[in-house]
Amino acid sequence: MQYKCCNHILGSIDLGFNGFKYCNEVWEGPEYIHYGEENAFEKNEERRLKIIEEMKHGIIPERCKLCPELKEQDWKEFDGKIFKITVFNWKHCNAACFYCSVGSDFHDGVKKSDDYDSLPIIEKLINQGRLNQDSFIAFMGGEPTMLEEFPAIVKLLLSKNCRMEVLTNGIKYESVISEMLKADNHNTICISLDCGCRETYKRIKRVDKFDEVIETIKKYILESADKSNRVKLKYIIFPNVNDNKKEIDKFFEVCKTAGVKTVARAVNHHESKMDTTKNQVIESSVIKAYSYFEQQAKKLGFELQLEPWADAIIENKVYNCRKVSPLTRFRSELHFLFAKKVK
Repeated sequence: MQYKCCNHILGSIDLGFNGFKYCNEVWEGPEYIHYGEENAFEKNEERRLKIIEEMKHGIIPERCKLCPELKEQDWKEFDGKIFKITVFNWKHCNAACFYCSVGSDFHDGVKKSDDYDSLPIIEKLINQGRLNQDSFIAFMGGEPTMLEEFPAIVKLLLSKNCRMEVLTNGIKYESVISEMLKADNHNTICISLDCGCRETYKRIKRVDKFDEVIETIKKYILESADKSNRVKLKYIIFPNVNDNKKEIDKFFEVCKTAGVKTVARAVNHHESKMDTTKNQVIESSVIKAYSYFEQQAKKLGFELQLEPWADAIIENKVYNCRKVSPLTRFRSELHFLFAKKVK
């Protein structure tokens, strides 16, 4: 049947900040079902069916209307299968990135999200036959390797041959990630390095762990099935921080030395001046750096992973993203200018 919908509504679950969603926080998506509600998971799935039926009749959730993922086409009938789960850890982090939207107390041991366990949800989906080897599970954060249940979830998904990707800062080496990278189903990790030298790393992450992360990258590459392509390095571009050719060149040199072959670029959507009714305002230096990064990746023979949402921002397309309040933006700038002593 032809109607406006998206892949997320038709088979994705996000274990987000405080509740169940269908797409991660880069897109707002429909309102979430709070973890604290009775039978929250069941309510989330009932709501999914209701939204699908409404969309078939042209009723689009307000917070979905401007999203570029929304497409009018022939969609297959929803069969209950879940093709993607995103597991967020908003409870802990071992870095203190100046651009983090959660706030400084998050990095001082205070949990910012509600308590919830992802493992029982994943077990339930497996028992219901809704999760299989065609499913994809992404781990994000915060820092996913700091989740107490992280090793158990990965081992369970390995036993079901599900494909996984872990988005990590790479500070903590995790042996179960090595197990994951050795598997036959092309599991990957993406480490957000965002720089090419120790000083810029400390400036962005506000922890002195650059050398440790590089060693972790090398170790994961050596332990992965194909010795390189499963370990990706990401570069988030920030105005007046790393939006220059010199830093980008250093980043590619690090990639070359470590044996990395796949890279990704992004812009920080929290710090962009986003509005759901106006075009994005992106600094020209960021746009130039974004373009230069792609040029260098191609020139040096790196595989560049596409980031559709980042492209949407750079191309000045309007989409429905979480709007950052002036206070949050001001706090983030203060964190950057007056960062606490680097750990």
